[in-house]
Amino acid sequence: MSIIALQKIPLLLGVSILYYVAATPPNPPPSSKEISKFGPGDPLTPKVVSTPWAMGKNLLLFVFFCEILVIVATQFPNNIIAETALAILVRSSHAAPAITPIFLAGFGFLLCGGCIRWFAYRALGRLFTFEVSIRDEHTLITEGPYSFVRHPSYTGSFCTCVGVTLCLFGPGSWLFECGWLKLLTVQVFAVVITGLHASIVYIVFSRMSDEDRMMQKEFGLKWDEWAKAVPYKLVPGIF
Repeated sequence: MSIIALQKIPLLLGVSILYYVAATPPNPPPSSKEISKFGPGDPLTPKVVSTPWAMGKNLLLFVFFCEILVIVATQFPNNIIAETALAILVRSSHAAPAITPIFLAGFGFLLCGGCIRWFAYRALGRLFTFEVSIRDEHTLITEGPYSFVRHPSYTGSFCTCVGVTLCLFGPGSWLFECGWLKLLTVQVFAVVITGLHASIVYIVFSRMSDEDRMMQKEFGLKWDEWAKAVPYKLVPGIF
């Protein structure tokens, strides 16, 4: 039995929890009236942001459950359940999901992303939605992570997308180590998931300026003062 191999299990559970936090809206969607205050609305959001987040949660939980099952089965192989699991879930002669530098990098990105988004949820409270909107009795929040950058939840989104991609498909993962990435269908799946995450990053960059204009129009001088005090959008001192 390898203690090192088993040590990956709590990390995988942590990855699942962090992604679930980052991908779950903390509040119900805003009304159409609140969304319309953005102008023409944000029609790409439900299709390009909310949908992949929801799909990703279920897929990630399934994939990491399979990885945990393989780890346990390889460490305790002398029973019918382990033998069946390995026969179904392993396509190579080398079934060894492991903690690798790529996995640790992905875990680090996910840890940062999940925590940043959680703090953003806490700071905005009922005002935080995945859809761009001005809510009834909206106030300008300048505390917590919003005292460092103007769009911290998008920083968290970027970190989360990078992290989960590394953990899912990088060396040491179940898909990589157990031969599944050699299948064309799984390769297509990897491309689709990576593309969905890339689309989220694209939406992030395309929405920031529009959101800034919307908030400046809504709050005027108060927003101008905040933007002067917090000039960076995503990363303090860089961008």
